Amino acid sequence: MVASVSNSKRLAGKAAQNASGKGAMFGPKVKTAELVDMTSQMAIMTRAGVDIASALESLVRQCSSPVLKTILEDVHENVLGGKSVSESMSQYSHVFDETYVASIAAGEASGRLPDVLSQLAELLRSDMKLRNSVRTMLAYPILLSSVSGIVLLALILFVLPKFAEIFSDFDAPLPAITQVLITVSSELRTRLWLWGPLVFSCFAGGYAFKRSEKGRLTWDHFSLNAPAISKVTRALLIGRVCRLLGIMIDSGVPLLDSLRLARSSVKNSLYKELFTELEDDVMNGRGLATALLESEFVPASAGEMMVTAEKTGSLGMVTRMIGQHYEEEGEAKLREFVAFLEPVITVVMGLLVAIIVMSVMLPLFDLSSVAKG
Repeated sequence: MVASVSNSKRLAGKAAQNASGKGAMFGPKVKTAELVDMTSQMAIMTRAGVDIASALESLVRQCSSPVLKTILEDVHENVLGGKSVSESMSQYSHVFDETYVASIAAGEASGRLPDVLSQLAELLRSDMKLRNSVRTMLAYPILLSSVSGIVLLALILFVLPKFAEIFSDFDAPLPAITQVLITVSSELRTRLWLWGPLVFSCFAGGYAFKRSEKGRLTWDHFSLNAPAISKVTRALLIGRVCRLLGIMIDSGVPLLDSLRLARSSVKNSLYKELFTELEDDVMNGRGLATALLESEFVPASAGEMMVTAEKTGSLGMVTRMIGQHYEEEGEAKLREFVAFLEPVITVVMGLLVAIIVMSVMLPLFDLSSVAKG
């Protein structure tokens, strides 16, 4: 591989400028686990002294994913033709995002490619682990809510009408709650053609609104300020951004480019605006740590550590460690929230089922008393 330092720096800056997410090429996605495995193997081989062209050739032979194998073959051919790895990978932005390419380019320029690959592999592995943890933790509450909802709907639509027929044979007044539930059941059964599409339209409308600009702003504001989830959202956002910034700073990506790439990786629109302001502050000569501290993006204690680290030249390492701390804290807070949510769902659904059962049992008790009398 022959890659000039100036070319690598140019590509790092170009990746940052293209951080709007528009890829130069679109195609089948590669699984995160496959990308982690590939990056880890590249890191090991380059650290062992294997040149990058030979490492890519070895990866092509070992790769079991047809999509990734085709991409690696093309990257390998481009490297043999004189292009840098980062420039070759930039053609596949649907697989290697701007952050990945910019970090590789900076690693090539600084001669620290093995270290950069190791850090990228760790970042990807951490992201994958966090996503899997979130899915696992939320799976049970979602399943519990879904099953409970189906049971409640079945009771209202199929069980309650059977008892309503029995009650109608007697001329005894029904409790108010029983009358209300029988009316609701009858309405749903006779006008399912109306209520079914109406409920579906409400969900579809809510989904469309959430994807709109106003909907995203509303959700972003809610997720950062809602009492139940704000601490989780903030901790995970701080963790992700700080880890990313730390890796890029350590890799040698220019500071402004690092901020632009960090902004492109943030999904929350309010934090995107914050990073735009940070870019302006840094362009005006202020230090990154000071700008972050005064923006209140990070807590005061973490901000003070970053200010000290910036003075001692260890900003990348400290920022990465802060990011790891807040990611772990966010995951712990999410686990606490889910642990609180599960019994709440169980109690609420239990109360709803109890209400339906009571609406059936109360008239039966009254009818039993009348029969004995």
